[in-house]
Amino acid sequence: MNCLIVDDSEEYIASATSLLSLQGLRVLGGAPDGATAHRLAADLRPDVALVDVELGPEDGPDVATRLLASGLVAHAILISIRDGDELADAAGLPFLRKDALDARAVEALVAAGRPTSGPASSSGADGALGGEQQMTEIADLADGTHSAHATGLTGSTYPTGLTGSTDLADLTRSTRSTRLADPARLAQPTDLVSSAHSVDPADPTRLAYLAALARSAAVLDSMSHGTDLAQPPIPATASAIPSEADAIRSPASGHVPPPPTAAPAAPPSIAQLQALTRIAAAVARGAEPQAVFAAIAVEASRLLAVEAVSLIRYDPDQRAVTKVSGTPHAQSRAPEGAAWPLDHCPEAARVLRTGGPARVDDWSVLTGPLAERHRDCGFGAAVAAPIMVDGEIWGLLAAYGRAEETLPAGCERDLAGFTDLMATAVASVQARVLAERQGALRRVATLVAEGAEPQAVFTAVAEQASRLLGVGAVSLIRCNPDRRTLTKIYGTHGSRSPVPDGSTWPLEQCPEAVLVLRTGGPARVDDWTDIPGPAAAGHRDQGFGQAVAAPIMVDGGVWGLLAAYGEADEVLAAGCERDLADFTDLVAIAIANVQVRDELRGLAERQGAALRRVATLVAQRAPSLVIFNSVAAEASRALGVPRVDIGRRHDDGRVGLLGSHGRTDPTQDDVFSLGGVLAAEAVAATGRAARIDDWSHLAGPEAAALAAEGYTSVAAAPIHVDGALWGVIAVLADQPLREDTATRLTDFTHLVAGSISNVHARDSLIASRARIVTAGDDTRRRIERNLHDGIQQRVVALSLSLRAVRMRYPLAPDVVADLDELAHDLDSVLEEIRVFSQGLHPALLSRSGLGPSLRDLTRRSPVPVELDVPGGRRFPEPVETAVYYLVSEALANAVKHAGASVVTVAVEADAHSVRAVVADDGVGGAVLGRGTGLTGLVDRAEALGGRFTLDSPAGRGTRVVIELPLAARSSGLAGTLDG
Repeated sequence: MNCLIVDDSEEYIASATSLLSLQGLRVLGGAPDGATAHRLAADLRPDVALVDVELGPEDGPDVATRLLASGLVAHAILISIRDGDELADAAGLPFLRKDALDARAVEALVAAGRPTSGPASSSGADGALGGEQQMTEIADLADGTHSAHATGLTGSTYPTGLTGSTDLADLTRSTRSTRLADPARLAQPTDLVSSAHSVDPADPTRLAYLAALARSAAVLDSMSHGTDLAQPPIPATASAIPSEADAIRSPASGHVPPPPTAAPAAPPSIAQLQALTRIAAAVARGAEPQAVFAAIAVEASRLLAVEAVSLIRYDPDQRAVTKVSGTPHAQSRAPEGAAWPLDHCPEAARVLRTGGPARVDDWSVLTGPLAERHRDCGFGAAVAAPIMVDGEIWGLLAAYGRAEETLPAGCERDLAGFTDLMATAVASVQARVLAERQGALRRVATLVAEGAEPQAVFTAVAEQASRLLGVGAVSLIRCNPDRRTLTKIYGTHGSRSPVPDGSTWPLEQCPEAVLVLRTGGPARVDDWTDIPGPAAAGHRDQGFGQAVAAPIMVDGGVWGLLAAYGEADEVLAAGCERDLADFTDLVAIAIANVQVRDELRGLAERQGAALRRVATLVAQRAPSLVIFNSVAAEASRALGVPRVDIGRRHDDGRVGLLGSHGRTDPTQDDVFSLGGVLAAEAVAATGRAARIDDWSHLAGPEAAALAAEGYTSVAAAPIHVDGALWGVIAVLADQPLREDTATRLTDFTHLVAGSISNVHARDSLIASRARIVTAGDDTRRRIERNLHDGIQQRVVALSLSLRAVRMRYPLAPDVVADLDELAHDLDSVLEEIRVFSQGLHPALLSRSGLGPSLRDLTRRSPVPVELDVPGGRRFPEPVETAVYYLVSEALANAVKHAGASVVTVAVEADAHSVRAVVADDGVGGAVLGRGTGLTGLVDRAEALGGRFTLDSPAGRGTRVVIELPLAARSSGLAGTLDG
């Protein structure tokens, strides 16, 4: 038989493939989703598909149903970490728990063709053991009797030592209590136990085999005495002898880790195997770890006939031991969950030192609080044996006799034989816990991978922790060590929580958090009776009792903690704080990813907003000074630095200031900071961001100037335009900058480089236009001077000469009339030249300013003009020229095209700009582009960093506005940017 595994966990696919292959079931491949599963099934044609119920965003039962409907697989089995009765809809398909996966269970489900809440029994309704697929096989012998063998799933066959007649075959095919008519025909039950040594310790079904072997031994033992097989008294967490299929489902990861290689000193007794049967049943039913541990302690107590037995867990990192469970008795050395250093526990110290069983007979010479408690409770000799899991000491089982009794010699070896068997059960429990923990982590990781909101991920973390620990109240808490405060992010106990979600409270009022931050590890608070503060009072009032907490470490620091709270009458499992810590270690990566993603999302949003604000200013053609000041302000806000300078670096090393934020000295508004200049030199030398924190190499005036600035840490990043170094952004602080400042500044520079490049291109265009306009104005002046000093003067001279001729010679009247007409023509030519010269560049404008020149212009207009212009104030020559030509062109259009009856001209100015408005009441309909006059005015206005607007609706007149800046920087900035 072969199969296809459909699961979104690569790790589970690999583990399951390894296990099933060892057990003889061929795995053709693994698929992470439904589409891949259909493709592989079409290519490979597997007999059966094992489909994960929680298949990421897909529905596992739906994928399995579609695979069956397509005919690509003959059988489909659903798998999940949960029990079958927890599933809302299994689509009527067979079901197998992930932690109980093995080849025999798969084959049994395929053969039975029916669903079950766990691995199906290989037998019929009775759970019988017969058939080729069963662990216990019955072989016919030549003499008519039968021989029973047990077969491990790896294919190894082990003799059971059982022989007998047909009655034996009937017996081994039944799990019910049976009485034989002639027990003497059976082998002695003691012959059976020797076969346990023949089991390969590395066989992944060792627990299942030993349990089945124990069942056979128990049945034989009861029948050899002619009695019914009675269930021995067992703890509430144990059960009757399991069927073989129940035993098979016990390993949490599909197999049991190998026990220690050293064999016990003696073969396991029937009593030990019977105890193992009951423990295996508890494991198979999925009993809670604490219940399994309690059952192990009770079974050890029964085997050794000792009242006090403790199951102790060893923590190699802390070199400490914790009491996990123990038998109930009047007095105990320590409560469950108590932890103490290894050297305070002599029996544990000896077990850890030797790696084998140990015995402590004389406690009178031992010191320490635990030894004193041991004597005070009336205990005497103690024996202990290690529990080996995955080749390492997981913990130990210790038994304590009363002071007046003597433990039998060699009982520590008996205990070691028992712990050797129990190690398999402990490993199964641990593997199941790990599988559940990984399943919880997978659900959290799936949310992270899907890009869920942080709150959804945090909620899932708390809920999964609640499920893992089996407690209803779990809180995810964020720490702020600097402010010594805590913030409750989410709690699973809702309104019962003494601290509502989202609340912040002092660290001192949360004892579990205080312990976590003090130790950096998990913590436990058992008694809340005398703890002060409103949070503790609310804890008691709401009926909560014990609490455990574990830190969530992100980037080497305590990001927060996960805390679980039991009910007032509930005892939290011993060591559950370590289980919680293991879970927080796993989810810390998910939380770190969420935090990084959230920070990146916030950073992207802030950077996007900053870029939009800068881009808006660029699109609105704001002055370059405004844009660069805005870029500096955005950099200051994004990087959290007090001052930012943006400068244009020239070829000679000078840095011209373009914009700044955070300056405190108004007298230095036009000067790039000295620290920024020095950092810019380093940038120019390397082409990369630079940082300077050490100024000890400076001396003299530079050192004094730097000290006067008051900045001790400077970083600068290059601004590249068209692939070349164009300028720098420098950040300055009076405290050491963050380590990543240079990197973050470089990222910010890359972000705004496009806007800066656009500003540079725009200002370069403006500078080009300004040069063209200036050249045009210079040409107009030159022509005007040439006309005034050349042609105009010659015409005047010619007119004077004509008058002289007339006066010098007596002429006939008709000649005088002709000369007078000629003189009149010369005067007309002279006036036309004067008017033409005035249009090129009015001399009155250069001589007297905007007010007189506009009044002269409007006086000559054939259309009445209402003029409002400030008198006496002079403006920069380019501004006066632009306003004059605007009014001149608007008046000409009103006369020629508008049919206006009146024109209004208004000029107003403040400290920063001049605004001129020309409006008429004509026909309107004027548009840019039909002639060169208005277009030339647009170029002139933009060349000066100003704006030109035209509003001319048809039939409603025309309104022309020009706005020009007066700031000295606006006229010279283009040269700064371009130079």
